[in-house]
Amino acid sequence: MHPLFDDLLGRRQAVPCLFYPVVREIGLTVSQALTDPAAQVRVFEHTARTYPVGAVVRMTELWCEAAACGMACEMPDGGFPQLGGPLCEEADALAGLAFPDVENAVTAPLLEAVRRGAQVLDRPLIAGMTGPYTLGAVLGGSEDFMMNCMTDPEPIHAFLSHATAFLTAYARAYRDAGAAGILIAEPSTAMISPDMMAEFSNRYLNQVIEAVQDDTFAVIYHNCGAVNPHLKTISTLQAAAFHFGSDVDLSRAAAVIPDRPILGNLDPRRFLATNPDIPGETAAQRARYGGLAHWIPSTGCDLPPAVSPETAHAFVTAMSAN
Repeated sequence: MHPLFDDLLGRRQAVPCLFYPVVREIGLTVSQALTDPAAQVRVFEHTARTYPVGAVVRMTELWCEAAACGMACEMPDGGFPQLGGPLCEEADALAGLAFPDVENAVTAPLLEAVRRGAQVLDRPLIAGMTGPYTLGAVLGGSEDFMMNCMTDPEPIHAFLSHATAFLTAYARAYRDAGAAGILIAEPSTAMISPDMMAEFSNRYLNQVIEAVQDDTFAVIYHNCGAVNPHLKTISTLQAAAFHFGSDVDLSRAAAVIPDRPILGNLDPRRFLATNPDIPGETAAQRARYGGLAHWIPSTGCDLPPAVSPETAHAFVTAMSAN
């Protein structure tokens, strides 16, 4: 068991993805929170001060690495960052894509916020990044990238090798900045077979994990897709823990991965329902998964900015109740 999770499992406090609702709660825009390190640290501090969470999570996956590579990105005040069209739909173009320095105009504020936040928080700070296959699907278009994996794999592997070098350096930068861990998101692999997942995702993810994970820094695999058929393949990853979305049966996941923590997985969409019964939803989840030895309560993915503070507090309070 990774040291980060010894304490988290002992306290069984929730570790939800609250970043965007807290942005709204303290009166910031999404753009301010993702481009101004001082503003982002305010989000971290407010989360730690007002929510009984075991760790502060900042999941900013699926946009920043692609934006750093030149992809258009808009930051609407009331929603997640939105990327423009694919950069390189042809496999050869992806293979020749030039990756930027790890600390660039897009990532520098995110890294600096973690440097500052890790110094002032009284609990672990967990950052987020995109996995190699999902980054390829974003940059190259999901369907085109998947087809290129099947019909023209050589340049795809060349791209994935370059992407893995960049992502390894990016994860290492978060470790050096003081983060306790990082969530690596690979939701696009839900659309491919387990064999393809092993070849085009796990092969490269394990390179990142082996390069950066140590006793002070945990890699957490995140997949919010319908990956029940992929669980055996996912279990071969050397990640310290696994964070799943609402489409995954966590009892099944825990049976396949019995020796490491499983985090998740209340559906973020439930938080946006009319008059959501979050205490009831959380009670049902605790009844279903509370007997699992290594389960840590969490949301299945990022909560949207539109989630009200009252609803977010209701979830964390209910999940952290003894």
